[in-house]
Amino acid sequence: MTGKDIILGLLMEKSRTGYEINEVFETIFRHFYKTSYGMIYPTLKRLTKAGLVEKEIVVQTGKPNKNVYHITKKGEEAFNDYLKTDISPEKRESEFLVRMYFGGNESQETLRIWLKNEIQLVENNIEQLKNDHQEWNKKMTLSQSIAYEIGLAQFLAERDVLENYIKQLDEENHR
Repeated sequence: MTGKDIILGLLMEKSRTGYEINEVFETIFRHFYKTSYGMIYPTLKRLTKAGLVEKEIVVQTGKPNKNVYHITKKGEEAFNDYLKTDISPEKRESEFLVRMYFGGNESQETLRIWLKNEIQLVENNIEQLKNDHQEWNKKMTLSQSIAYEIGLAQFLAERDVLENYIKQLDEENHR
């Protein structure tokens, strides 16, 4: 899976501007696909050059023109071909887990701070997903609901593990 595949998929749903594509990456996809704003426009340019999308310039009065991207038949075929490929094993990047791995010589207080900070980040993600779900739920497909539920379950499980280790550190300090 690449940013190209996701952009084609988003354009399969409906035509979008680069800004609208970025909004999807920053909301719906932020929990399971990391990208940068700087990837979107070069990818759209390559997709246009390859004939997978077309760019429509929408003239606006009093503000800059808007570029709206539409998927082509060739782009639909490319996206459908992607959906038929094998699913790659998941990859996860986590600065927190790297610190945990190398944190063996850190004090228990430092570990506690790291755990509490990570719990706060995870709780923020849980809250954001739950809030967003109120809007998304009305129009989610079954497969989108599955993606949402798995993401939420992962964050909830992660929070439980982190809280259990804080309890363990607290118990060790009271001995």
